[in-house]
Amino acid sequence: MCEQNYELRTDYWCHVRVCRELGIGAELYDSQDTITIKHGSQVIWWWKPDRQHQQIRLETEALAELFGAISQKPEEFTTDKMSPERLVKAFIRHVLKLPMNKQTRRYGNRYYYLVETRPQLLEMDELAQVQRLDQEHGFNYDLLGNASHWHYLYLAPQPQGYAIELDIESAHFTAFINQQTMLLSDPGEYGQPYFQGDGGAMKRLREISPQIPKWFRCRMLEIIGSHKLEYYQFNPATGSSETKVNPNVIYCGMAFNAVHKAIYTVYQTMAEVANLVKDDLLRSHTNSFVLKATMSRTAETEMLNALTERGFEVSCKGIGWAHFWDIDKGILGFSKPKGHIEDLEELRKRDGVYVKPMPRQMYDRWGHWLPEIPEEILTNAKRYEFVPVRSIPKVSPEKVGGYWRNDW
Repeated sequence: MCEQNYELRTDYWCHVRVCRELGIGAELYDSQDTITIKHGSQVIWWWKPDRQHQQIRLETEALAELFGAISQKPEEFTTDKMSPERLVKAFIRHVLKLPMNKQTRRYGNRYYYLVETRPQLLEMDELAQVQRLDQEHGFNYDLLGNASHWHYLYLAPQPQGYAIELDIESAHFTAFINQQTMLLSDPGEYGQPYFQGDGGAMKRLREISPQIPKWFRCRMLEIIGSHKLEYYQFNPATGSSETKVNPNVIYCGMAFNAVHKAIYTVYQTMAEVANLVKDDLLRSHTNSFVLKATMSRTAETEMLNALTERGFEVSCKGIGWAHFWDIDKGILGFSKPKGHIEDLEELRKRDGVYVKPMPRQMYDRWGHWLPEIPEEILTNAKRYEFVPVRSIPKVSPEKVGGYWRNDW
């Protein structure tokens, strides 16, 4: 493989023109924080100018310096080529030292079926074939149904009432590092998948995980778990860009298997929680669940114990009056709304929905997740509400950050 030449540019608004000037063969990749154009061995790229992307840039550069020092290979982490995606790949190769060879590239059919083939069959309404293949590959069709293994979704028939929202912290990443190694071998029809030695890569990941931010963990799983990548190519004949797909991005197939096993584990866990709490559940989405505030302490303890046994930690996201119109649109007290604010305001006005003050006894019931109520509010205010503020540090590992207010 020829060595690539990187050029980091600042004229972001010119990337389309640059792609066209490079002509046939130029590939434009639009990632979360960067734009990259590849043409042969040439790699030209830009950071997106918005503030959130520039913040990721600062963190990427700081992590690159850290990883360069740890690996003693600073030349592999220079800022002229360190986009978040390339940082993740260099981290896996030079810090974790994950073995990537002909053997570990193999991934088998089991998890590729779950990621690619199964969604295609569902789209074609081939339910009988999906049921058969789920059984052959060891997946639970009754559990998955026609859903993606990334997101366990549930909405109660009447999803409203006083509620609290709890969240499994870093669910997919936690499930991943709780596994034996980063390499899961799939023997196919000849046997069950098994973890094999990864040269200490998982051990190194566990050790360094407190030093890496959430966005980096998420992108690492996305990159290892990816099986295709979209890019754009300019077509001179039509004068427009056309979407292309690169289907050959699984560079460590056994790690790909391990990531998707972890994702499926979270799905199974969320399903188990839903089955355990039964009618106390208003909504589940991926790794969070909204529970009725009338739920008993005994039921809560059983649920938390079940999650702890599986290696998961739980935090609070909000509390208050809940009302959901669908799985993606709803309110919970003064927490961050689910869905676009404009759409929700229209729905609230249409249906006469408003945030109701939550009774004191329900705050007392769930006080172990909340900061203490200030004395002046507790004694002088007839109505008060807790407002979560997720951008400030939590009161403790268990309690959500926020403040009490009485301006009803």
